[in-house]
Amino acid sequence: MAFVRVLLIIALALGARTAAQSSAPPALACLEQVEGIAWSHEEHEAHEDRHSADPRLDDTCASVGKPVFRSPAYVADADITALRIVSWNINVGAGRADALIPQLLEQAGSRTGVVVLLEEAFRAGWDVPDSYPRRLRVPHAIRPRRPTLDVVALAAQSDLWLAYVPSMRNGTAVSPSQREDRGNAILSTEPLRDVTAIELPFGRQRRVAIAATVVPRGSQSRPIRVVVLHFDRGHAHDAQAAALAARVKAFVDQKTMPVVVAGDLNSAKGIHDRAVAALGDVVHREDACGTGRTMHWPLRLDVFFLQRLDFMFSTLDDFGLARTCATLKHTMGSDHVPVVMEVRVQVEKLKSGKVEKWKVEKWKVEKWKVEQVKVLQ
Repeated sequence: MAFVRVLLIIALALGARTAAQSSAPPALACLEQVEGIAWSHEEHEAHEDRHSADPRLDDTCASVGKPVFRSPAYVADADITALRIVSWNINVGAGRADALIPQLLEQAGSRTGVVVLLEEAFRAGWDVPDSYPRRLRVPHAIRPRRPTLDVVALAAQSDLWLAYVPSMRNGTAVSPSQREDRGNAILSTEPLRDVTAIELPFGRQRRVAIAATVVPRGSQSRPIRVVVLHFDRGHAHDAQAAALAARVKAFVDQKTMPVVVAGDLNSAKGIHDRAVAALGDVVHREDACGTGRTMHWPLRLDVFFLQRLDFMFSTLDDFGLARTCATLKHTMGSDHVPVVMEVRVQVEKLKSGKVEKWKVEKWKVEKWKVEQVKVLQ
């Protein structure tokens, strides 16, 4: 009888321990480590009860695949003197990125690197989960043009570096041929280092910005930190902008390298929007890129309802870097037009060999002939 009591006590103790373990909030699935990509999610580390307080984040993360970090199969030596940085919301495949990117590479030549910051990029196939939590309200599918290359295939097409972080599932489809997720991406001819996925405050939908250091090939070129973003609409819009501005400021204050921040701010009030002001307080707003509307609706109804949504910001002036910037005229299938900046990145040593300076004084800025870009419909 005593032996039975002992067994009963042990069983009860083990049961209580198991219950305690099961009641502990599980780790956030979206923060799973991926080689080549680090996470910035101080908000979740600071609040241990985040999962139980707002299960939408983990449910959303469980519905998407892992981030992707890709390096080219072969990287040739080069002496890169300039970077052409393109920011574009491609409307989940509607924009003809599969045609524009090869065209950018062809026009760039051998001494200009190309960095493409994509918003609303998508990834399709087996890497997207075949199920999702039942209680999750999955965002509706945006599939304006299929079949077309997803973001992984876009990078493979031109053998580019790629950092892709999905923010949400693209519709409820679960078959391998139709299931997709969508988010931001960085594609580059130049090596990407220190890639960071920045989890922003949860709003109507999950949003994740991506930061990466672009390291131009060649011993005389300096790296640039780039950040791609796509803010939500609604109540979390300003909070997301404030959170990202704080992260960017922390890096800018280190004064280690120039920063370029670009993307779709969903800024309903254009240059007067709070999100634009929040980032503009930290990094210079590049008004040379343009101040007009960047989203085009059918019949141009955007003229009555929208201001500029897509912006570029930078600290290039702090490092004496010359650049030129323009907003293209054509959507090329998307509902947004691309914004293009070209930055001179080469440096030279003074004769003393002790000091480096930015080689910009004698460089004449040559504006990219945007009117020559083909209309890719």
